[in-house]
Amino acid sequence: MKSYHFIGIGGISMSALAIELKKEGNFVSGSDLKPSLITKKLESEGIDVYYGHKHSNLRSADFVIVSGAINEDNPEIKEAVLRGVKIKTRAELLGEIAKTYKNVIAISGAHGKTSTTEMIAEIFIQANKNPTVHIGGISNYFNSNLLRGNKKYFITEACEYKNSFLNLYPTTSIILNIEPEHLDFFKSFSNVKKSFKKFEEQSKLCIKVDKKRYLAYTSKFFVQAKNISHLGNGKYGYDLFSNEKYLGKIYLNAIGKHNVLNSLSAICVALLYKIPFSKIYQALLTYKGVKRRYEIIREYPSLIVCDYAHHPTEIKKIIQSTKKFTKNKIIVAFQPHTYSRTKTLLHEFLSALRLADEVHIIKTYSARESFDFDGSAKHLSELLENSYYHSSMNSAYRKIKERLTGKETLLILGAGNINELGEMFKNNNF
Repeated sequence: MKSYHFIGIGGISMSALAIELKKEGNFVSGSDLKPSLITKKLESEGIDVYYGHKHSNLRSADFVIVSGAINEDNPEIKEAVLRGVKIKTRAELLGEIAKTYKNVIAISGAHGKTSTTEMIAEIFIQANKNPTVHIGGISNYFNSNLLRGNKKYFITEACEYKNSFLNLYPTTSIILNIEPEHLDFFKSFSNVKKSFKKFEEQSKLCIKVDKKRYLAYTSKFFVQAKNISHLGNGKYGYDLFSNEKYLGKIYLNAIGKHNVLNSLSAICVALLYKIPFSKIYQALLTYKGVKRRYEIIREYPSLIVCDYAHHPTEIKKIIQSTKKFTKNKIIVAFQPHTYSRTKTLLHEFLSALRLADEVHIIKTYSARESFDFDGSAKHLSELLENSYYHSSMNSAYRKIKERLTGKETLLILGAGNINELGEMFKNNNF
């Protein structure tokens, strides 16, 4: 038994890894800035969670695990260095855990990782493969960000930030898409592409996606969607082919045409591991999804949707998908995530948000960064027509509530703590 201390334990991946180590019989503790649903779950698992970062939190840890959002001047990191305690990144720990599994299925890309990971997980579960799943969200299927199964299959998201996914050597990997993202670290799109190329080289088999032809392919075979049709309510169906052989109809219980591509990647994985088409069909038909991935939190008097979209491409897809099934006025509440992303992709954000009829911009979730007006939410709002800026969730809630008459659809978008706004609308009458 070892003792692990997680700095930033409330993170979605950090918390999953903490629970995994606890279930393996280790002593686990951690710290975070404030309580959350995740930290409360950790405490219920017998993990000691401290609020606020201070050197005394470290206790007698053998290893300190840090997330990418933690700076080197953190007092707990300084204490670990002073004591000579081994410090590992979240990505390094994930890589070590992955090595204990026979098959590692790693899903990467700028967008769609969580939804695709969930699709693969639900297919493998319904096929009785008993997988272990590490996902960057809370699954509606198993109500957690971690599902512990056997040691044969490890299904995990693989994030490119700070080259984190290069700690993985997957049996099977997926590259859903590559876009200019995390440029605060990579500095150029060329470096992003180089990192993905190395990830591909570290994989025994890599699945890639052709979004123009709607197919997912490997060096061995491909699967393709043909005769794609909108089924209503933003959901899609298609004819599935594998190497030009017709396999059957697929009906997706997921909103947005982009999920056709996500499902093809999931199907490609499933077929590689000899899962019958009938199991694939059923899992995608009854797909439960992930919280904050087009999560409908209220339907009356106005439809209100909460989604993790924080990149212009994601925002654009969410708005376009919504327009497929409603003629209502679309109001977007958006919280930018980091100043650097907003500044680097400013014109793309403006283009995406202008697809909405009305936009409410909420103070930037800065994460690891210092204030930069050029990349701030206020600056973004000033450049947008028909937009409102809010310095707090309460301010946003009050103003948006005034604007809802029952003839609007509200999209609450962002990767920070904007889910708090969703909870306000979920729990209060208006």
